Amino acid sequence: MGAGGLVEIRVLGPLQLDQAGASVLPGGRRLRVVLSTLALNANRVTATDVLVDALWGTNPPSTARTQTQICISTLRKLLSDLDCRARVVTRSPGYLLQIDDDDLDYNRFEKLVGFALAHEAAGRLSEAVGDLRSALALWRGPALADVPSERVSRAALRMEESRVTAEVHRLRIELALGRHAEIIGDIHALLEENPAREELYEYLMLALYRSGRQFEALEVFRRARSVLLDSGGVEPGDRLRRLQLAILNRDKELLAPPEPVVAAQRRAEPAAGDYAGGLLPARSPGFTGREKALTQVTGLLAGPARPGSARIVGIWGPAGVGKSSLAIEAAHLLTAEFPHGCLYADLRDDGHPDQAVSRTLDRFLRALGVPASAVPDSLPDRIGSYRSTLAGKRVLVVVDNALAPDRIRPLLPVDGGSAALVTIPDRPAVLPGVRQLELTELGIAQSVALLARRIGAERVAGEQRAAEQLAEAVGGVPSQLIVAAARVAAKPHARIADAVRRLGERPEEGANLALTYEGLSDAARRLFRLLGVIEAGEFPRWVAEPLLDEQPDRADDVFEDLVVAGLLDAAGSPDRRVVRYRLHGPVRAYARELARTAEPAESREAAERRWLGACLARAEVAHRQEFGGDYAILHGAAPRWTPPPGTGTASELGITWLDEERALLVGAVRQAAAAGYDELCWDLALTLVTLFEARGYFDDWRDTTSVALDAVRRAANRRGEAAMAYSLGALNIARKRLADASAQLTTALELFDRERDVHGKGLVLRNLAFIDWVRGDLSAMRARYEQALLNMRSVGDRMGEALVLCNIAKFSGTEGNENYARELFQEALAISTDVSCRRGEAAALSGLADLYLRTDRLEDAGDMLNRALLIVQEDRDRVGEAVALYSLGLTRKRQGRPEHAEIVLMQALTAARQVGERQIEAQALYQLGELLLERGNVKGALDYCAEANRVLGGLGQDIWRPRSGALAVPQSLLT
Repeated sequence: MGAGGLVEIRVLGPLQLDQAGASVLPGGRRLRVVLSTLALNANRVTATDVLVDALWGTNPPSTARTQTQICISTLRKLLSDLDCRARVVTRSPGYLLQIDDDDLDYNRFEKLVGFALAHEAAGRLSEAVGDLRSALALWRGPALADVPSERVSRAALRMEESRVTAEVHRLRIELALGRHAEIIGDIHALLEENPAREELYEYLMLALYRSGRQFEALEVFRRARSVLLDSGGVEPGDRLRRLQLAILNRDKELLAPPEPVVAAQRRAEPAAGDYAGGLLPARSPGFTGREKALTQVTGLLAGPARPGSARIVGIWGPAGVGKSSLAIEAAHLLTAEFPHGCLYADLRDDGHPDQAVSRTLDRFLRALGVPASAVPDSLPDRIGSYRSTLAGKRVLVVVDNALAPDRIRPLLPVDGGSAALVTIPDRPAVLPGVRQLELTELGIAQSVALLARRIGAERVAGEQRAAEQLAEAVGGVPSQLIVAAARVAAKPHARIADAVRRLGERPEEGANLALTYEGLSDAARRLFRLLGVIEAGEFPRWVAEPLLDEQPDRADDVFEDLVVAGLLDAAGSPDRRVVRYRLHGPVRAYARELARTAEPAESREAAERRWLGACLARAEVAHRQEFGGDYAILHGAAPRWTPPPGTGTASELGITWLDEERALLVGAVRQAAAAGYDELCWDLALTLVTLFEARGYFDDWRDTTSVALDAVRRAANRRGEAAMAYSLGALNIARKRLADASAQLTTALELFDRERDVHGKGLVLRNLAFIDWVRGDLSAMRARYEQALLNMRSVGDRMGEALVLCNIAKFSGTEGNENYARELFQEALAISTDVSCRRGEAAALSGLADLYLRTDRLEDAGDMLNRALLIVQEDRDRVGEAVALYSLGLTRKRQGRPEHAEIVLMQALTAARQVGERQIEAQALYQLGELLLERGNVKGALDYCAEANRVLGGLGQDIWRPRSGALAVPQSLLT
């Protein structure tokens, strides 16, 4: 190359040509795309086809190669005018950008990172950090953010990943150098950009711990766990979980190396604010044609907080016009306006309006960070709690498909800082304070734009008049336009005019959907009809298997035919592992009509039974995954539709699967009850308790059990009635309502006795024995536990046996029979391990820990609790986590480690409140009070004691109080 001028091409940010510190911005979109594409492949040949793809994607014009050559000529002239050393040369099959490494900032970045790696390998850590800082300083913002090309954007994403990797590498070395306090702010900032990177949480926890901020370090683990579960449905990895345990145990290996003599200036950390997220569905990828309405909605809701009432917009219009899509698109655009998050609820299939509002308030309160134990039971109290929680926050509330708009007032904010967006199927009555926006069918221009996105701009431009006629024929309804567009797009060589002609030959109402339906294969038509059988608004792809009674691959192919035909739309939050689908309003109505009129009644009912039977069969697999078999559960005789061999691994059908499909399965219980399948209904309701109990979903537990109880009573199904009475009794034990629990369990015992159901009686006796123990009736407790144990063993319920053994062992330990208790716990642990029931293992380990704690074997107690904590956290057993953390805090307190004990007990308190485990909450409060008392803080200690008494008083059971302990305050401290 010739000498040339010192001109640098800069791609680490907006595209620039930098000459002696002065920036030159390449003009014109195409010129920027060509220069970026060549620079990303510097000193290597870039094919002309690659440039064409970068410029026009999948729809290049016929003159694409000629226009590309013109761009190359323009670029050559620009580089020549700047006297740049870089130049573009022709090399078959395209062009090559010849450039020195130092003249391209990305090449310099990679070179500096390479130097840093070499320094690190040689142990020169300070030099490594210096080179990494120099490399990262080259970045001026997102790579090539101003270049409008999908191909360039994909490459830019890879470059962004290399930047993040370099940042993570730098932070790791800085930690090794003992600069933990200085990098906390940097880690926070990087986590904001990359919330799913586990190593960043690890570094932040370590940095905080080494800075003497142990409690904050443990809170980071809790936040990491929540983010990872919400975004990907996965638990934190082994490294992160072991780091949490190491911090809990104050492991000396976590201590930092000596601080360097010169420390970098400390950066301020961003404060962590409350945020309600994870509820808003994904945006519709084909959203178009509603720009004016979108501007209206966002204009009405945006802007700073104002005094007075909240801003509320109601969107109404006929089915299929895109009300939900508009609301969701607007909510995504308004994210920055509402820093405390967005709440979303779809009320289309949520039952009675008051029940739907109550369930939605429970979800909203949890999303806003209210612990499960603090969510009130009654609707008026939930409304009050919701409004007080929203006060002072800026939250956007989206209520979709408000079928009874006058009944949803409790969901709407009242404070001027928040706002609400409501979609309403029909024209509502006047709603005070609500700005109503009518959404009508799309106009011709908007409809044609939608068709162009679905069919292709060139095809539509080539038949502009036919496209307008197609839009007129389907009435400008977006869902109908999508169906019509899919029919045309499926035939690349057909004319749009042919589609218009065929519609004109079918004057009847619904001709557009009918034409698409008739063009499907026999199997796809049948599946479309049978989807009308499912009451749930959203469903996963696997529903096709039982509906068609087909193998997974075949059923999935048929399901995909409906997606391609535009009859099914993807739905759901972007962070869900499983994509769900829905039938839009008019399409759903058509499917249901065909199910009634075109599908024989016998075939329709058989499909419904298979679909509900598949829900039950899969839920059973999930329960077996949790308990190691059909243990600690009752089942009925309803027919199952068993997933074919090889369908779903055990982990895919575990409790995480139950949680993902919760709404679908709860709806299946209701559908089974309405259809008169009482046996299946109670069986599914009881199996779902596996999820409800572990996650604290008490509303769902109550509602499904009540629905099933009504169904079995109507059918005079006595065993089913006994099972549901047992389930309600277990629910009331979980809610600490022992009087109600005792009455329901007594009823269940009588019904099981009449049915001569040994297994059912064993399950009930175990729970009644627990109530006897709490009430102090030890004679009755012993007799019931012994009989329960005999029953479990006689029916082969190994985990039922193990759980009863744990109960007996716990009591025996408190009575001073430590050796006998240890034998029982070890027997329970052996059974749990043998059947692979991790819940049982955790229960036995926790029991052994309590026993060791009682006998001052404190190190052994800590070891048992660490093992139990790993299990319950990995399995997302929130109740088990609260119990294990409490016991671990108590252990640390007994070991004379008060600061550590306080941190762990605070963790236990947080976990207990999140799942409504109020006894553990009260016990943790008492223990925290004792710790303050030991430090002479009498006022703080009494405050904790008063709060514990308030929690116990809220249980309505004085019998819990003696088991929680009481503060003994020396008189000398009170005077």
